[in-house]
Amino acid sequence: MMRRNEGMRLFAIHVAGNGVVLGLAYYWLGIGESRAATLAWSAVLALIILCLACCLHGGTLVFFRAGESRSLSVAFRTTLRHMAPFLAAVVLIAAVYWLLAQWAAYSTTPALHIASWCTLKLRKPIKPATVMRVFNFVLALVRWMVIPVFVLPMFSGVAALGWRGFAEFGRLRRSPLYWIAAPLLLLCALALPWHLIGWVPHVGSFTMEMVSFTGRAAVAYFLFITAWIFLASLTSGGKTEGTIR
Repeated sequence: MMRRNEGMRLFAIHVAGNGVVLGLAYYWLGIGESRAATLAWSAVLALIILCLACCLHGGTLVFFRAGESRSLSVAFRTTLRHMAPFLAAVVLIAAVYWLLAQWAAYSTTPALHIASWCTLKLRKPIKPATVMRVFNFVLALVRWMVIPVFVLPMFSGVAALGWRGFAEFGRLRRSPLYWIAAPLLLLCALALPWHLIGWVPHVGSFTMEMVSFTGRAAVAYFLFITAWIFLASLTSGGKTEGTIR
C-alpha cells in the first residue's frame, strides 16, 4: 500500500510540477529583453525553470533507483544535492543536440550532392527532397530515440550519485526488455503527444475547435507523464549499484 501511495503521489507531483514548468516557460517566452533588468530577469527565470525541471525528472529517476527503500522526499533531496553535476550533464547533452541542429541546417548541401551522385550512377532522377526526407527521418530517430535511450542511465546515475554517476554511461548493461521498451515509451512520451496536439480535425465551429484542442492537449499531457514515469521506472529500476547519497 505504501509503494502504491508513493506512486500516486509521484504522478500527482508530475501533473502539478510539469504544469508549473510549462506555465513559467510560457511566461518566460513573453518577457521583453529591451532593458538590462528584463534581460537579467529572463536569464534568472530560465535558470529557475531549468532547475525545477531537473529536480522533478531527476528526482523521479532517483526514486525508482532506490528499490525497496524508495522515498519521494529522499529522492528529491538527493537530486537537489547533486544539482551541479546534473546541470553539467544537461549542458553536455544540450551541446550534442546543438551540434545535431547545425547538421540539420547544413544537410541540404550533402543531400544535393548525394541526389546528384545517385542520379548519375542509377540513371534515374533522384530528387534532393527525397534524400532530405531520409536524412530528417534518421536525424529524428537519433534525436528522440537513440540518444535518450543511451543517456538516460547516465542521468539516473548523476542524479543519484553526483559526479560518480557519469560512469553510468560506460556501464550500459540493460536487459533486452530495456532496449525494446525504452524506444516505444519514448515514442509515447514525445512523438505521439506532439502529433496529437498538431492534429486538427475538421469541426464545424470555433467552440468545437477549442473543445477539441483542449481535449487533445489534456490527453497528450497525461500521455507524456504516464509514459515518462514508466520509462523512468524501466531506466532506474533495479539500479542499486553504489550508495545514493
